[in-house]
Amino acid sequence: EAIEEVLLAAVKAEQALAVQRARIRYLEGLSITDELTGLLNRRGFQGELSRALARAQRSRETGLLILCDLDHFKAINDKHGHLVGDAVLCAVAAVLQAKTRVVDYVARLGGDEFAVLLTHSPRAQAERRANVLAGLVNGLVVEWDGTEIPVSASFGFEGYHQGSQPETLLFLADRALYRHKGPRLVSDTSRPSA
Repeated sequence: EAIEEVLLAAVKAEQALAVQRARIRYLEGLSITDELTGLLNRRGFQGELSRALARAQRSRETGLLILCDLDHFKAINDKHGHLVGDAVLCAVAAVLQAKTRVVDYVARLGGDEFAVLLTHSPRAQAERRANVLAGLVNGLVVEWDGTEIPVSASFGFEGYHQGSQPETLLFLADRALYRHKGPRLVSDTSRPSA
C-alpha cells in the first residue's frame, strides 16, 4: 500500500513537471515572438542572426540580411486608425513569411520595421529573392471596409559571410535602407563588407 502511494505521488509529480515544462516553452515562445504578427520579435531575430553568423564562421555559409521599413505608415494609422495599421502590418508579415523558405527567418523588429535573414544563399541568388520580396510588398494592397490601402516600403540589404559581425551587418543594412528610402530594393556596393 505504501509503495502504491509513492508511485501515485511520483506519477502526479511527473504530470506537474510536464505541465510546468509546457508552460515554460510557451513563455519562452512569447519572449521571442511578436504578438501581433506571429513573427519573431527583435530578441528572437537577434538570436537567430547570431546563430547564423556563428554557422558562417564555422562553415563559410553566406546569406543576406534584408531590412524593410514601411513608408508613410503613420499616415495610414492617422487616416484609417490603428486597426487598419495592424491589418497592414499583418499583411506584410504574411507576404514575407509565405515567400521565404523554412531555413530563413522573418521578424518584426518593432513598429513598421521588418527583417528577413536569407540563410544558406549565395549573394546573387539572395539578391534576386530579395528583389522579389520587395516587389511583392510594394505591390500589396490591403482592403479594409471597402477602402484599398496600397503598401509602400523601402528595403535595404547587406550580405553576410565568414567574419561578419551582427552589429556591423545591421548597421550596413540599415544605412542602405535609409540612403535609398523609397519603394525599391537597394544595395550599396561602395561600402565595406559586413
